[in-house]
Amino acid sequence: MKRKQPVYKGLQFKPVWFEDTSLTSPEYLQITEFPTRLTAGKNLFKLRGHPANLRIDGLVNLEILDYNGNPIFHEIVDYLDDDKSRVVSIYIYEDTPAGDCTITILTEAVNVPANWIDRYNVRWTRSVPVNPTISNSSEIIFETEPTLVINEQIGPHLDRVYASGVQFPTYNTGTVRYFLYNRTPAIEITGGKFSGDMVNGTITIPIPVNATPTPNFPPVTTQYASTIKKVLSDSLILLDTDYTVYSNKSLSTHTFNLFDNSSYSLSYEQTPNYVATQNSESYALVEILGLEPATGDVSRIKMFMNNKGTVGEWEQINDIELTETEIFVNNTASLYPDQSIGLFTSQSIIDSYWNGITYIGKTTGAAPTLTWDTASLNNSMYIQNNTDISAKNAVTVVKSTIGGTFIENSEYKIVFDALGIRTDVDPKIAIYLSGSAFSYDSTDYFNQEFPIILGKRVGDLLVKSNNRRFDDIKFSFTAANTGTAELILVVESGDWKISDIRTTSDNDTGYTPNYTRIKTLVPTAHKFNNQISFKSEYYNIKGERSKQISYYYNKDWEGGNRYIDGNYSMLTGSLYVADSLNSGVAISGYPNSGFIRSLGYEGFNAGFPGFLLWSGSAMPGSAGTKGGVPYSGVGLELYANTNNYFRYATNPSELDVRTQTFFLGSTSPANFISGSNGKLQISSSAFILTAEGSVTASSFIARSGSLVLFDTNNKYADAFNIGRIIYFDQTESSISDLSTTTNVATATNMSMFQTFILPGETAIGVSFTYKHVNSDSIANSIRYDAYIQSASLGPITGTSGYGAFSAPEAISPAGGLDIGYGVSAGETRTGAHTFNLIISTNTILTKFWGKYVQIYFTAHSPSATPAGTLHLKNFVYKSSRILASITGSYDEQFPPFESWPGGEIF
Repeated sequence: MKRKQPVYKGLQFKPVWFEDTSLTSPEYLQITEFPTRLTAGKNLFKLRGHPANLRIDGLVNLEILDYNGNPIFHEIVDYLDDDKSRVVSIYIYEDTPAGDCTITILTEAVNVPANWIDRYNVRWTRSVPVNPTISNSSEIIFETEPTLVINEQIGPHLDRVYASGVQFPTYNTGTVRYFLYNRTPAIEITGGKFSGDMVNGTITIPIPVNATPTPNFPPVTTQYASTIKKVLSDSLILLDTDYTVYSNKSLSTHTFNLFDNSSYSLSYEQTPNYVATQNSESYALVEILGLEPATGDVSRIKMFMNNKGTVGEWEQINDIELTETEIFVNNTASLYPDQSIGLFTSQSIIDSYWNGITYIGKTTGAAPTLTWDTASLNNSMYIQNNTDISAKNAVTVVKSTIGGTFIENSEYKIVFDALGIRTDVDPKIAIYLSGSAFSYDSTDYFNQEFPIILGKRVGDLLVKSNNRRFDDIKFSFTAANTGTAELILVVESGDWKISDIRTTSDNDTGYTPNYTRIKTLVPTAHKFNNQISFKSEYYNIKGERSKQISYYYNKDWEGGNRYIDGNYSMLTGSLYVADSLNSGVAISGYPNSGFIRSLGYEGFNAGFPGFLLWSGSAMPGSAGTKGGVPYSGVGLELYANTNNYFRYATNPSELDVRTQTFFLGSTSPANFISGSNGKLQISSSAFILTAEGSVTASSFIARSGSLVLFDTNNKYADAFNIGRIIYFDQTESSISDLSTTTNVATATNMSMFQTFILPGETAIGVSFTYKHVNSDSIANSIRYDAYIQSASLGPITGTSGYGAFSAPEAISPAGGLDIGYGVSAGETRTGAHTFNLIISTNTILTKFWGKYVQIYFTAHSPSATPAGTLHLKNFVYKSSRILASITGSYDEQFPPFESWPGGEIF
């Protein structure tokens, strides 16, 4: 931090009338408090001044000289103590020499010789030891009281999840060797990799191999263990402790500086991933501005709250040790732990919070590549140029996408690791801050050359070799205003790896930072329009509280939710979810009963709308039960009125639903039952009932307004005749003369019958048994033919007879029906046949619908001179509906669901 420079006055050489050698100057200065020693930070002593012996508005001059006789900075604090004492603050820095310092005060006393009037005439001197390595325990006094800025944050409670499933894993892959790296103990790994999580972990080497140099005494143990100070790369770490061993009497020590690859184990705490839960919690984001005291050092801060709706004292909600506060964090409004955007733990951090662009004067070039890398610099952002930036007016700019908050006249520092990589010239990088918190140098070449103002330049690095590593590089700066700024990395040449960027207040030991940020859980009563007051108390390292306390009154506070978990959590009695006890929902747990109901609902017959879900003897004594039967068993009741309710109960067993419209199922695919406007609709993959009354099932369709059924292929079937036997005869017919010229067996010796063709009958089938005795000298076969003729002719002239049948029409395929094989000479063949007389393309029966017809069957042999006998019996004729078709299609008969009665989905 920047030092305040005092001016040497030489007060010890000024002539005075009186030398005051007392310890506390009771006759003149009246020292009311004086330190036994001065430590790091702002120390104090107090003086009140004798009201009678010192001149009113008289002169007082003070000087403090260190052990070497150089002045130490001090100032009079604008503060008046309870006893009217004034406070002097003495600044001790880490480079202030240890040893006695001398405090000299000159003042004006009254009642002095005339020649000493209106001039310094009394000198008081006292020595006090200085030790800048000891923590400051002076009283904390603020010239200006700190300011509290408090905002409520409501978010989910976070559960921690570890990638390996273990919070404290142990790593032992590969081997390690020990050596000194820039005089610091270090470990290099072979066959494994270190990670950033391993910082502050412990590495143990049970048996180091070939440790050197060799000690001149036998050590008690050679095991080596140390905590990890820093991870330089994925193969190299720095340690906190040298490899030192002791003799058996612990009188002698020996320090090793090297050992070869050895087995090891490394235990560390793994960084968790956070998973949001349903438990909503309320936090206070507390920002304390102007925290820097005039004297003393704030070591701890305690936060208290007081609920305006609660009678009682302040309740402590946090007690934190004050540490440096990172300025650039991802999102202070998030309940997730603050994450510095300069800690590159993954590629997503780089992608989320950093942007790169290349400028060549007022134009832009190809953007740089920003890559997460751990090889030579742990958790680094690798900035690789994709444009030639060797020209003076060419740079690569990498800028943070979020800003940090800075306080006017407060001191800050940026600390980071870097690795410069030569590409063509010496690598160089500069650090800038741009925003309202900083004034910029208008004469800076970069602030003139490019289309953006880069801002305030706080430092730069130059590499005079091919590659060079920088660890914990620090740049200090002061904010000109209270405001915000972004962090900018300006690559002037070469490629760079940047790691572990930390931007915090810049304070020496014993000096309090001017700003801090605290997140603290606020346990609150959940009440609408709740208000909470806060106070902050400040403590030094000895636990002594400052007399000055910061307050923030009557902050509107919402609070989180009520959340109960655990395997055995229990809520006894009844719970009401409502804004009053007259409406809402009640959850009741009585002996032998449990139910949930809307408040005000007294049962089915009470006449009031509501609902009830019960198990056991719900609402005992209620007069509103259905039919006067007490509630028991298990049930659900949703009641509006006698025409609209849903009731399910197990005792007595009942499901009773009353509603004007309903819909059960899904429209895609169509699988539902619905009702509306007095009409019912049912649809499934194998059954459809439309609101008009049409029914479709897996094997038939019934059309609305018709007695006709259709199969699923839109074929007719009479409601009284879904296939019928129209003729049956077991009489045997024998034909022994197949040698006529026509070779035809007549209908009379085969089969003939009359019947009525019903509308919709489109096919006729025949079955029979046969015996064919072939007495011919050659093989022959038999063909069959069937014919139909109608009796529905017009008038016949003459005085005798009745109307005759029409000319026969074949109802079998052209050429007849072949049994399909020849019967060998002299062979007798028996069997049975079934034929469809009318095939699917023949619609001849349609003109016989509703008519009296005659159907007969004939047989013949296609052979030239057949010989033998054909025996046939057991004729069965059956009508069917598989061959004819109808007009129209399924889709025309059944419109889409949305157009069904009611015009809506129920």
